[in-house]
Amino acid sequence: MAPDNSLENRDSDITASDLVKLASKIGPKLFDRRHTSSKNRCLPKDTIDDLKESKVLRACMPKRFGGFELPFGAHTDVAMELAKSCGSTAWVSGIIGSHNWWLGKYQPEAQFEVWENDPDAIVGAAFAHKQGTKGTKTKGGYLVSGRWMWCSGSAHCDWVSLMTPIIKENLPPELAMIIVPKEDYQIEDVWYSPGMRGSGSNDILIDEKFVPEHRITKLADLNKKDSPGCSLNTGPVYKLPMLDVFGYSVAIPTLGCAIATHNHYLSEMTGRVGLDSAKILEFQSQQLRAAESSMEIDAALEIYRSDLCKMWNAAENNRELKPHELNKFKRNCAYVATLARRSATRIIEAMGATGIADSNPAYTSFSDTIAGASHRALSWDINGTIWGKEMFGLNKNESEVDRRMAPKEKHN
Repeated sequence: MAPDNSLENRDSDITASDLVKLASKIGPKLFDRRHTSSKNRCLPKDTIDDLKESKVLRACMPKRFGGFELPFGAHTDVAMELAKSCGSTAWVSGIIGSHNWWLGKYQPEAQFEVWENDPDAIVGAAFAHKQGTKGTKTKGGYLVSGRWMWCSGSAHCDWVSLMTPIIKENLPPELAMIIVPKEDYQIEDVWYSPGMRGSGSNDILIDEKFVPEHRITKLADLNKKDSPGCSLNTGPVYKLPMLDVFGYSVAIPTLGCAIATHNHYLSEMTGRVGLDSAKILEFQSQQLRAAESSMEIDAALEIYRSDLCKMWNAAENNRELKPHELNKFKRNCAYVATLARRSATRIIEAMGATGIADSNPAYTSFSDTIAGASHRALSWDINGTIWGKEMFGLNKNESEVDRRMAPKEKHN
């Protein structure tokens, strides 16, 4: 699907459409490697090299470090295109592309440390962490220990950004994102999943490593219009709140996988015949399933495009997004993933036994859709409830940062 041209940065030498075309060019190679990615539960180095060489990961990265600083959504349009060939590559691309955006909101010194000598540095991230994970104040920074889960693309990361409860004497813990170089953490290989197998979403372990003050940015600050990084990067894309719009960075690769499932289905059914030699595509049941699944995809795309326009309008006008707008974005994003899951499931059910063969690319894309839609940011139970409370006037003005604090972390 081509990106909405109205969202392109006209002052940039490269547009979102250009990056989508570059993603399309490397697609055949990614498709050929998809079994290797799945078998190894990790993207091949050649795939990472292709992403770097094409520069598609730089869509929303600050211009001063070699990025294109395009509107939010350029990186997800790239991921949606990549999903036609390999869901795991699309997932990692969408996530790493979002990190290249939100790192532009971090402390300026941290940005220079990561990018000044290597604009192709891969920055992974993990939000979920085990109890006991913490950063404790010490001279010049913090001593950090803990375990973080589901760091996608972990094997290829040069740095990781980790959500961490920061402990200060006589004060409640405060969530922050810390930046850690690869020599300061270990990767535990735990990623065994029927979908997104090649994403390599493993655990990150740290045992009392020192993290200097400049590599730590409060989560609440990253969710503000004027974050610490805005003193360095003044473009409108860095005015958007990190947590409240991030969900589309995983929703759209997921939607791309549903689109791929639908495309593979149409291709396979075109020449398929039943036991009575009747053409399968002439069955009304198949036609109805194809129609309804395509409707769900189109509806999801409309929701996504509409939200991007609203986000960008606010960012360009330097307007603070209101809580009810942010809650609606989260609702919409989760529903996009819900529509993607429904579409892909309906298609696989229509394909019979051939639809669940590991060798069938439709099944791979379906499994990737289900895995992607399982991300916490895309949970309809969580995000639908937030909007339901909004409708009944039951929201207590909790921010997304407040919701991220587990009860034990709030009261310890």
